[in-house]
Order: sequence, then structure tokens, then C-alpha cells
Amino acid sequence: MKVIRVSARACLIELPSELNSPDEEPILDACTSEVSGTIHYIILDFNAVQTMNGLGTSMLVKLNALARRRGQHLLAFGVNDHYRDVLEVTGLGRVVSVYDKREDAYSLVGASPGDDTPEKSMQSAPSDVSFWAKPVSRLSVPPMPPKAININMKGRRVVGPVDGFGQLWQKTYRLRVSKVGVTPEDAIQAIKENFPSFQPSFNRFYPSPTGIQPGEVVLIDSSTPGGPVSTGVMVLYADDKSFTFITPQGHPESGWVTFSAFEEGGSVTVQIIGLARANDPVYEIAFRTVGSKMQTGIWKHVLGSLAEYLDISAEVSVDIQCVDTRMQWSQAGNVWYNAQIRTLLYMPLWWFGKLLGNRGNSKSHAG
Repeated sequence: MKVIRVSARACLIELPSELNSPDEEPILDACTSEVSGTIHYIILDFNAVQTMNGLGTSMLVKLNALARRRGQHLLAFGVNDHYRDVLEVTGLGRVVSVYDKREDAYSLVGASPGDDTPEKSMQSAPSDVSFWAKPVSRLSVPPMPPKAININMKGRRVVGPVDGFGQLWQKTYRLRVSKVGVTPEDAIQAIKENFPSFQPSFNRFYPSPTGIQPGEVVLIDSSTPGGPVSTGVMVLYADDKSFTFITPQGHPESGWVTFSAFEEGGSVTVQIIGLARANDPVYEIAFRTVGSKMQTGIWKHVLGSLAEYLDISAEVSVDIQCVDTRMQWSQAGNVWYNAQIRTLLYMPLWWFGKLLGNRGNSKSHAG
């Protein structure tokens, strides 16, 4: 990344062609100087960006959270139509101010383009267009298995880490695959194909018929100490080496989780990175008591199941970091969509309907 101090109040970051790391520190460090306290704006130049995955958007979310803590704001220019869609579907478009031209962003911070910052020519088409889900105002759900409860998904909006009520946490789970012949693509394909069976017994996942593809949904029926929860996720991003789920309104979390695999030190590492907040005050209390520990157990179980599938040892490392300690009190009203409360209210009707259906089938067989 090239860093340019464009005024006393702002620095410019020329982003690289690939944004596929969740680490925001290089950008923050690049903007640090003896007078860093006077920096109020971080300007992101997207002109060179050709590919970005769920980890790249996680980096931008964390960058925004930490910049806000420092009293800084994120601006961007050179954002083509595709990446504008990505910013919209992830919610980043609400916290990153996007400008059409470099001059427009510079005028806000009291700078003008100089000889060292020439305007770039039109960028070529990004290579990740087919990997991203398109922005949707409301989720739709295709025909799903009858045994899925299938509530709290249809008509909901997707919500990411920018939304939500509680503290922002990043949780990273890693499994080293020390087995000859296993590639990152093999590991991710194994998770995609076996995702429901890799879950613990109290989690039931129902992918849509086309599987884990951008824009598709996965229904979730889970049993928790607080009772059943029927919700789901949308596939935000998917390629051969990674995929990302984003949550809907009412899900216990507001955020996303990215599954990826890469070569490191002569072997393959498979990792799960969740970046999310509790969706409302009720969920925040639940996560602080039992929910966070339960969630950690779920993703360790998934990687343990993958290890068993690949016939390797299941040594899973866990790293948990609080990115933002603040509550977003403006989002407290999310409790209206709380999927656990709505599931608890709905379940008597669901069981009654199942009972009537079974009685009807019995009479039909008897006749």
C-alpha cells in the first residue's frame, strides 16, 4: 500500500489489487506519524482493487470501528459499480463516504491533487463479480425441506457487523491440515458439501437446493439453553477457497462468518473467522452468559468434524478479540425481530399444525 499525507487532517491509502486479509493494522499503522493525532480522515483509493472477499470487508469494518474510536472518518473514491454493490450489501456503504472523484474527497479535507497523486485511468473489470451476492432489500426463501421450521427469514433484511447492538467481536478458529495432497480448495469443498453433517446435534442446517452459492440462503433450527431458535443466513460471498455467511434481522448475531483455507508453512490452514455483534440487548445478555461459549463450541466442532473427515488430528486453535467495546444503543429496537422470542411464540402453533397433519394422515391410511 502506498501512503500519502495529503493535508494536515488526512492521509490517502492506495489500496492493493487484492483485499483478502482481515488485518486492519497495516492501514492504521501506515497513517500513524508524529502528528497522527491531527488526522481526521482516512481516504481509501479503490482504483487498483481487482478482488475482495469476506475477509477484505471484515478489514474495512474493523478499520471503521477503530477509526471511529480515534475520532476519524473513512472516505473513498475510485469505487466502481460492483464495489458500490459490495459496500451496500455489507452495510459498509453507510459508514464509508464514497465520492465519485478524487477531487471531491480532497475538497472535504482541505487538499488538492498534486503531481504525486495523478488521477488514475478507468480500472479494468474486477475479477470477483460472480462471487458476491447482489444487494437485496428483503430475503426470499426457495422451497425447503418440510422438516425445517422456516420462519424469521423471508422478508428480512441482511445485517452485518456495522449493524447490531452489542460489542463487536472477532473470533478466529484455525485447523492445520498436515496431510499430503489436501489443497485449500479440497478443504473448502469438503466443508461446503458436508456443512449440515459437520454441525453438532443441536444445530440443524438446511441449505437451499443449489447449495452454498452467492445469494442463496441456509435455514437454521437450533436448540439453545434459552429455547429453540429458527433463523438462517445468506451466502454473501463464495469462491473455491472461501465463503462467507451474513445474518438476517433477528439472528442472535449481526455480522458474518468467513470460512477460508490457505497454504502456510508447507501445509494447509483452514480457518473460520466470525465478526459480529449481538443483534439486540436480549442477545447481548445471552452471549455474555452462555451464548459466546456455546458459539465457540459450535465452530470448534465444525473444524473437528472436518479433521475427522480428512482423517487428521483435530487440534483447533482459538483467538478471541473485542474490536469495539461500545454498545450501539440506536440499534436496541432490533429486539422486535428477535428470532428466539418469535420462535418461542410460534412453536405451539407449529406443533399443533404437525399434530393435525399427522392425525389427517392416520385417518387417510385407515380409510
